[in-house]
Amino acid sequence: MKKIVFIGIGTALLLFTGCSKKTPEVDMTKNAQMSTQQKPQSADTKISNMNSQMSSTGMQSANNGNNVNKNSVNYQIAQLEQEVKIIHFNFNKYNIRKDQKPLVVFDAKLINSPAAKDFSVKLEGNCDEWGSDEYNYALGLRRANRVKTTLSALGVNTSRLMIISYGKSNPVCTQHTRACWAKNRRVDFEFLP
Repeated sequence: MKKIVFIGIGTALLLFTGCSKKTPEVDMTKNAQMSTQQKPQSADTKISNMNSQMSSTGMQSANNGNNVNKNSVNYQIAQLEQEVKIIHFNFNKYNIRKDQKPLVVFDAKLINSPAAKDFSVKLEGNCDEWGSDEYNYALGLRRANRVKTTLSALGVNTSRLMIISYGKSNPVCTQHTRACWAKNRRVDFEFLP
């Protein structure tokens, strides 16, 4: 009788514990190699090339019906999100660093470009793992708000911009190193129809 009870308990433990959950790792070396091999272009050249690509895609989709039009919007959003530059911050700071200012200028031109004029933009503040959830949530909001204010000063209509903070809950890197923490102190951009 005791054997049956122990076997039942052991089986129940196996069923309820399940498999461990592992987060997938992304190999960023391929993207880094590709970006270093490409010839650098000016911000205006990149934006004008993207505008011409999107306008030709939009014309093709208009001929194929409404279903393709929706895919065209998704394609445009994907292209914009690929071009937009992530803004990084120093530890425990929300002011825009000197090396990040040209990236904000590029993003302002991109957001004001004809390719992006019909989209709203969500600015997502993120932090590293240091500090409490509440503190990092507030710091993420300050970072997103600072980028919003700077974009506004560069001519972007603030009615198209919204901010959100993910605090430390949305890391792009999970290693416990200085380089990894620096990647997580950022503002991401999401284009919305």
